[in-house]
Amino acid sequence: MKRISIEKLILEYPTRVLVLDGGQGTELENRGINIGGPVWSATPFTSDSFWEQSSHDREVVEEMYRDFMNAGANVLMTITYQANFKSISENTSIQTLSAYNGFLDRIVSFTRRFIGEERYLVGSIGPWAAHVSSEYTGNYGPHPEDIDYYNFFKPQLDSFNENKDIDLIGFETVPNFHELKAILSWGEDIISKPFYVGLSVHDNGLLRDGTTMEEVSAHIKGLGSRINKHLLLMGVNCISFNRSTLILRTLHESLPDTPLLVYPNSGEVYDVKEKTWHWPTDKPESWDITVKTFIDSGARIIGGCCRTSPKDIAEIATAVRRYCE
Repeated sequence: MKRISIEKLILEYPTRVLVLDGGQGTELENRGINIGGPVWSATPFTSDSFWEQSSHDREVVEEMYRDFMNAGANVLMTITYQANFKSISENTSIQTLSAYNGFLDRIVSFTRRFIGEERYLVGSIGPWAAHVSSEYTGNYGPHPEDIDYYNFFKPQLDSFNENKDIDLIGFETVPNFHELKAILSWGEDIISKPFYVGLSVHDNGLLRDGTTMEEVSAHIKGLGSRINKHLLLMGVNCISFNRSTLILRTLHESLPDTPLLVYPNSGEVYDVKEKTWHWPTDKPESWDITVKTFIDSGARIIGGCCRTSPKDIAEIATAVRRYCE
C-alpha cells in the first residue's frame, strides 16, 4: 500500500522528519564505477549493458540504493543530477527528445521498482552550473540574467512532471540568484507537482554568487501569491558540514514559516583547483548534534550530499528517531 503523499506529510504532519539518501555520485565512485565524464553519475545508465540483468554496474547501483534504504533512508533520489538534455545530447548517442524521454523514464522506472512504493522518490535536477561546472562559484558569465534557464530545464522538468513515479522534483545545488529567480517565477503550468530548491551556499553564508540569504528570502516573500503553490520546501545542499547548521539557521530565521531541507557534504572539503577531497584540521561535529540543530531550525528532510555514505545516513536516521519519535 502506497504511503500518503509527500505534500500532505510535509504540510499536515509538522513533527515528521524524513531521511534522504546520501552522496550517490561519490558513493558510486567509491564502489568502483567510473563517472568522470561530462554526464557524471548518469554515465552508467547510458550504456546498453547496464540494462542487462547480469550488469556489474547495475548490481553496484542496486547495492548502493539497498544500503541507503537499510541505513534508514525513506526518501531516495534518481541518479539524474547531470542528466539534463543539453549534456546528454552533447555527450552520448541520445540525440532526440523522444530518446531522451525514454532514457529518463527507464531510469525512473528502474529506481521505483527497486525502492518500492512505500518510499518517496525525488526526481533530481542539477542546475545550469552542473553543465558548466560552477556549482562552487556561481559564476555564470558576464550576463547570467540572459541565460534561457527555462529551455535548459524544460526537457527534464517536463519528463518528471508527467512521470507518476516521481513524488517530488528537486532543483539541486543552485548557486546563482538569477537562476533561482527564474525557477521561482514559473507557475503551476511549468512545475505541476511538489518541488524544492536546494541552494549552494558558501561558508560565509552567501549564495555562491554573493547573494545574501536575506536577499533570497526577501525575493521569495515579495512573490506573495504569485509563487508556485507546489513549492514545498526550500533548503541547502552540497555545503560545508561544519557551517551547515549556521547556514540553515540563517535561512530559517529569514523564512520561519517555510519547511526546509538540508543535505550537507560529509565534512571533507573539496579543493576546486585540485578536484580532490580532504579532511579539515577542525573536527566536524557529530551527526547527532547536527541533526538536532537542523530539526530545531525547521528541517523536514535531512540527508547527505557529496562523500556521505550509508554509514552517515544511518547516523542521521538514528538521530531523527531520537528527536522526532
